[in-house]
Amino acid sequence: MSNVAEFDDPMDTGTPTGESSSATREIAGAMDPAPPVFEHDAVPLDANFDETYDLTVKEAAVDVESLACCYDGNAFFVRGRFIAKHCPPLRADAYIVLINHLKAHTTDITHYMAFFNELETELSKDNKSKTKCVNLQLPIRDAKWIEETGSTWQIQLDQLQAEYKRHKDEGVKESTRRAMEDLFQHFMWLNWIEVSISANDWAKLENITSTAYRSLKDADDAEKNAQQPRGENSTYLVERDANAAVASLTNRQLIETALAKCLAAQVILKLKHKKYHQVAESVLQIKVESLQQKWFVTSSDLGIYTLLCSMATMARKCLKTMVSATPTIRKLLESEPLFIELLNAYSSSRFGKCFEIMKSVRSRLLLDPFISRNVDELFSKIRQRCVIQYLRPYSTIKMETMCEALVTNMPDLQSALLELVEAGHVQLRIDQNAGIIRLIDERDEESTLRRVNETCDRSILRAKSLLWKTAMARANIHSISDKETRQKRKKDGGAHRNTLDFDDGPLGPISDDFNMSFESASGQNYIEDLGDI
Repeated sequence: MSNVAEFDDPMDTGTPTGESSSATREIAGAMDPAPPVFEHDAVPLDANFDETYDLTVKEAAVDVESLACCYDGNAFFVRGRFIAKHCPPLRADAYIVLINHLKAHTTDITHYMAFFNELETELSKDNKSKTKCVNLQLPIRDAKWIEETGSTWQIQLDQLQAEYKRHKDEGVKESTRRAMEDLFQHFMWLNWIEVSISANDWAKLENITSTAYRSLKDADDAEKNAQQPRGENSTYLVERDANAAVASLTNRQLIETALAKCLAAQVILKLKHKKYHQVAESVLQIKVESLQQKWFVTSSDLGIYTLLCSMATMARKCLKTMVSATPTIRKLLESEPLFIELLNAYSSSRFGKCFEIMKSVRSRLLLDPFISRNVDELFSKIRQRCVIQYLRPYSTIKMETMCEALVTNMPDLQSALLELVEAGHVQLRIDQNAGIIRLIDERDEESTLRRVNETCDRSILRAKSLLWKTAMARANIHSISDKETRQKRKKDGGAHRNTLDFDDGPLGPISDDFNMSFESASGQNYIEDLGDI
């Protein structure tokens, strides 16, 4: 059963009444673009749901039952359906969990029936191949529930549509907006951000989040300045499971929760557009305690995204500085010991351990719908950085030794080195007969010889200075450096001549004829070197 209802924009109802506050009304306007066509589906059933992503994961890398503990609502639906589509070993189990979830927590009979059909098809394949791919108890199609739920859902829809039309005709902008929110709730959509993510409408999501973020920041600044609750309607991004729970929050808390959700949505967008260097910047702005639980991305997900993007784009020294200066990353990864171990191994140059961990978590990450398309690219960038860092101290190295250190084989190592050479990251030659890698110094011979000559000249000058110092000390002649007399010259009016003052020698006072003065630039440099020694 599919019911369709079109709604006009509730924000085009004429002049608003005076009952709403300026800050929250501005945000509400930012979150209300032109409304879509609603169907009795949590997510559209068309092919655009998962685009044209060709992926097959043959490893049962996640526990589909545990997904319900980490995600809820449309977030659980999106992840469960993604696993069912791309992981054959978990397909039947994923459909079973989705069917049970839809019956227990939703009125979505359309997907309920569609998933039952998919499950029956998968079970028929299982019987033909004589393999067991179901680990959970099979559900029974509940025809009575389908009929009763469909009838009740249609009655509620008619009532909500009538209420929406009445408020729109009356021209009360705030009441119309609330009626639209009720319709969102009826279709299991909490806000426009969730609609856009569920439908993979990334262009609309980018427009909504950028506009909402600016409005939320303005409201947050106004709230800080006012230091008192403002407005009564900040539930634009907060899930309204229980109105009492929302009412108990202050306006400031609602704004912070909305900001956290908006920034988390922007992280998804940056992954989609492969702006990896900006992922960490967005995550570090999020107040972890304000992030809504069981949303599309959890705190652990954000920690994993940040770690992988930072390792792929940042220098190791900068990464270590960021982690030590901002404990947020380790806090986000508290429940992910493997990724904490990955961070520690990368920081301590145990690159072989890094590659082992990356291999073990790859299938799991491929089943995450928001980073799946970026996993191989991120891992490739991390491997390249590890290889470059390993090569840096050496001019010649055995390939066998490098394979052991990086836990890889010879063909894969040669392929990785060729990619680095073609990309211009390193310059080296591979002697396959001897099994040796020789790195080529990027600096040309002429510049090297020039630096050698300059170093020799400086060494000769300092050696001469040392000899002069020794000879003068034997003759009981003491030098006064420019550093020691600088303050004295300032007090005396700034004498510009550097002199050597001789103490009385064994033959009595030395006459002024023996006082030396150096007025040339070379003499000045000589005295400075001599005094420093």
